[in-house]
Amino acid sequence: MSATSSARLCAAVAVGAILSVLSAARARAEPGSESRASAAALVMDLRRIVDSETSVGWFVDAAAFESVHADVMESVCRATPEARRLAEAWLAAEAHLNGDARKLYTAAGNRVTDRVERALTSARLLGAMRIASRRAASDCPFWVEPSAAFRGRQLIRDHAVLALETGGVAQLRYTEKTVTLGAGGAARLLAGYGFGGRVTLLGGIEFGGGAMLRPNTEPTEFVVNYFPALPLLVRLHRLAWHYDVEVAPVAVFQADDGDFSYGLRGGFTVGVSALRTRGILPWAGVGTTAEYYFASGGREPAAFVRAGLRVGALWDP
Repeated sequence: MSATSSARLCAAVAVGAILSVLSAARARAEPGSESRASAAALVMDLRRIVDSETSVGWFVDAAAFESVHADVMESVCRATPEARRLAEAWLAAEAHLNGDARKLYTAAGNRVTDRVERALTSARLLGAMRIASRRAASDCPFWVEPSAAFRGRQLIRDHAVLALETGGVAQLRYTEKTVTLGAGGAARLLAGYGFGGRVTLLGGIEFGGGAMLRPNTEPTEFVVNYFPALPLLVRLHRLAWHYDVEVAPVAVFQADDGDFSYGLRGGFTVGVSALRTRGILPWAGVGTTAEYYFASGGREPAAFVRAGLRVGALWDP
């Protein structure tokens, strides 16, 4: 994906997030808004679940519907009958609008076009919803009570959240007119709030470290750097995918020199989430950051670029 395409995608997701939040705020002031909000959350959960199953290969409908059924019921059983009815009507209207996948396939010369894909997805969503609605009375556990306050399980929608993230990074540093290499890792604890399943704001504390070559030394020496930070993230969601833009005040000190140097960070991460497991939404991805440290703590100005794998887990208590 090019930088231009990534920027356009992030802008589109951001606009969608803003519109979703404004729509939800307007809906809360209208009669029946609770059921509509629950229905919207239920539809978003189904999209997330069906998208996950499709990504691993949706082949036989009957087998795929059975595979997603337990996850679908986790959401359907918590929504009220009215919210279920609204969600099914919503998906039926969408399926009608997108058309019959088989007819579109034939009309396209037996090719799976974008229109065919959209029609297939709509049919799968509606099928999963209808099966769940039909089996709700027998399959829903008696201890799970439907609630008008249901706002989804597979996306962070109008919930406070906690996040634990960690990962390893490769590092480049430029200081004293020298580029040096290193590697390390970091962990952070974040808290925040999700808005409409589209955007989550997170902030918290981070601590990392890593070994690097010390510049301009002969013979070669290593230095261990430690990096405390206070990151602030905007996380944009698109089904299983999310895109983080972050900023942070940062500092650095060393194992043999406890004086702090201070700087600023900007970063970007792309992640993909698994379905919820016992209240946790796990994810993995790749991220990169750029940091600049001003002359302070007895050190020359320095610039760092870091990139590596990240894993995390979101929990809405």
